[in-house]
Amino acid sequence: MKRELQAVERDIVDAEVARNGWEEKSWDLDTMIGHKFKELEALSIECNQALRRLKLVQGLQYVLNAKGSSPAEVSGIDYKSILKPALDSFADDINKSSMSKLEELISLQQQSVENAAKIEAKRNRVAALQSNCDEVEAQANYLKKETQNYTSRCASEAKKLVEDVEIETHNVDVVEREVADVLETSKLKLQEAIEQRDEEIQICAWELCALVDSVSKYKEYMAPKISEMKSNLSETAGAVSDSYKSSLPLQFGITFEANH
Repeated sequence: MKRELQAVERDIVDAEVARNGWEEKSWDLDTMIGHKFKELEALSIECNQALRRLKLVQGLQYVLNAKGSSPAEVSGIDYKSILKPALDSFADDINKSSMSKLEELISLQQQSVENAAKIEAKRNRVAALQSNCDEVEAQANYLKKETQNYTSRCASEAKKLVEDVEIETHNVDVVEREVADVLETSKLKLQEAIEQRDEEIQICAWELCALVDSVSKYKEYMAPKISEMKSNLSETAGAVSDSYKSSLPLQFGITFEANH
């Protein structure tokens, strides 16, 4: 009896666990159904907008019913009896329109091919003209660059010439100032030399006059002396001559005696 009660209790526990599991699954399923219903609501809104744009059936739209037991009751529209025939008719109209549009498209494609060929020819012509324009532009740019370079060289040479002229002008001015200074200095030195020469000439003239005067005075002083010396010399010469003459006989007599 006790084991039977334990078995019953275990069955009760297992049943409660199973019930709890089914309740959780039911909640999960309700939650999932709620999410799906919200997604269906969003889809129904988009479908209703599409139906209004297509204008298939006047007043046709999805009205969701959460308590419906079939797809038609849930969506609010019987797809097979109402929506599908309208869609088939609309599809037939689209096919007919597509065939006419296809024929128009083929014609337009042929025209497009012809226009593409014309455009390609014009594009080639434009490319050739663009190539010529690029070549002319390149030549123009080259000539422009050469002109700029030549102008720059001429400007540089002209600037250099101006600088050289300014330098030469400055040098000439400096040389002229130096020449003027040298000329002025030379004039001053010449004037000083002339003055010094005049002074030296005057001194020399004065010294010459003094020398001449001294010589004249010396001649005046020496003339009597010379005359006196000449007189004394004459007297001395006469005395010597007389003395020599008187000594000759005596000298010859001594010599004669010595020979004997």
